[in-house]
Amino acid sequence: MKYHPLRLFAALVVCASTMSAVQAQRYDLLLRNGRVIDGSGAPWFRADIAVTGDTIAKVAAHIEGEAAKVIDVAGEAVSPGFIDIHTHSRRNILEVPTADNYVRQGVTTIFEGQDGTSDVPLGPFFDKLDQTPISLNYASFLGHGSVRGAVVGQVDRRASADELAAMEELVREGMRDGAFGLSTGLFYVPGAFGTTEEVAGLARIAGELGGIHISHMRDEASQILESVRETIEIGEIGRLPTQITHHKVIGSPNWGRSVDTLRLVDEARARGVDVSLDQYPYTASSTGIISALWPKWAREGGREAVVARLADPTTRAPLRDESALIIRDERGGGDASRVQISWCEWDPSLAGQTLADLTRARGQQADTTNAADTAIWIVEQGGCQAVFHAIGEEDLVRILRHPAVMVASDGGVMIFGRGVPHPRSYGTFARVLGRYVREQGVLTLEEAVRKMTSLPAQRTGLGDRGLLRPGMKADLAVFDPATVRDTATFEAPHSYAQGFSVVVVNGRVAFENGELTDERPGRVLRGAGARGETPR
Repeated sequence: MKYHPLRLFAALVVCASTMSAVQAQRYDLLLRNGRVIDGSGAPWFRADIAVTGDTIAKVAAHIEGEAAKVIDVAGEAVSPGFIDIHTHSRRNILEVPTADNYVRQGVTTIFEGQDGTSDVPLGPFFDKLDQTPISLNYASFLGHGSVRGAVVGQVDRRASADELAAMEELVREGMRDGAFGLSTGLFYVPGAFGTTEEVAGLARIAGELGGIHISHMRDEASQILESVRETIEIGEIGRLPTQITHHKVIGSPNWGRSVDTLRLVDEARARGVDVSLDQYPYTASSTGIISALWPKWAREGGREAVVARLADPTTRAPLRDESALIIRDERGGGDASRVQISWCEWDPSLAGQTLADLTRARGQQADTTNAADTAIWIVEQGGCQAVFHAIGEEDLVRILRHPAVMVASDGGVMIFGRGVPHPRSYGTFARVLGRYVREQGVLTLEEAVRKMTSLPAQRTGLGDRGLLRPGMKADLAVFDPATVRDTATFEAPHSYAQGFSVVVVNGRVAFENGELTDERPGRVLRGAGARGETPR
């Protein structure tokens, strides 16, 4: 076959132009020499990662081309940015939009609206956050307790038909505003006053609009098995994915029951119920003194009703007795010294002291009955947040190993140096990688990363995040598996994680060289109901 000279010349020109275009390929960001842990749980591999705009453009053993910014990560691990499915961050995100304590441990997306509490409606807060430059991505659930409080109030009674209809409409509105599902705090007032049927009915609406149900169960101590069954039942009745959040077993008399809770989860999954869990890697919880150490009946009606109840000796005495039992057998850990104040708005100087310290300061021995009196006094003054050391390490490890468990902090965006909060806000993800992967071998590195990335992404329907692959959003964490660790302790919690060198959010470097950059690449992420996607 003969070729016309001009045609041959033209073909050579086209070929040369194509080769030149390939050689001239230019990216916005190029990470070289990474040890890629892609989030799927598959073994790591060595590769470069190229980013164009907010998207991963290429992952290959060697990428030719130039980039506006090139970082040689020198064999450090590169994973998808971590997704924290359980935080309480709306309190401080506007004050600390950099969310340093999260970004510095590789977290690129946080979920709010947990334990049944959120803004109602969600839309105005989302709109405000849209106008705020933030360093990471922000998403939210809609809180059942907040919905119930807005319609029924803080009272212990069944909702009427009209009230149920009003709550249903608020759930629809929340999902269309962008909620990723319905969260329940059945341990807290007023969510605790909702029936299983009420919750399942509202959860069904969330599911119809693409959401999930995620629950702080009614009880994590003596009634934990019944609570797990209820969480599973809500998913079955509501026909949507259901999740046990911050799963733990409270109180030494109940330690070991994770064997049975996980068996219930496995049995439910075997019969087709889409149930999963999340967990933080600490043997202490944190919440308000009134919620942790008071029975449900004593919390009804809001502040005014609580104060009136305390003024009545016929209710104060039984309240003290029940509180003493909770201190002995449940969140009190059997010893008032195991309850540590983290923050009191009315007296910040109390942060760091224990319930035993305060009891002795009031001239009493620190037994459980006197400690219950001190807890009542704290509530009378205005209440305090506290840390409760009442979780067993064996249960923690057993839960962490379960394949349906993801990692979540249950923390918040921290104002550095304020109070003595639970260290989980500063150390959760680094602690898993350092303590439970490197030091104890509870998980492989790849499995730990899966629990922090693709598993929560899949659970919430974030189809473009959680995996390190071309076409996915460029949320990336670079860390050294040999040195990564948490440094925050219960005594000195305001201490950032170590071992992270680079964090990328939506293709832009948010953290590098030990400092937050000037970039604020975070976004408000909205769920399927707002995106108009076909419900699952």
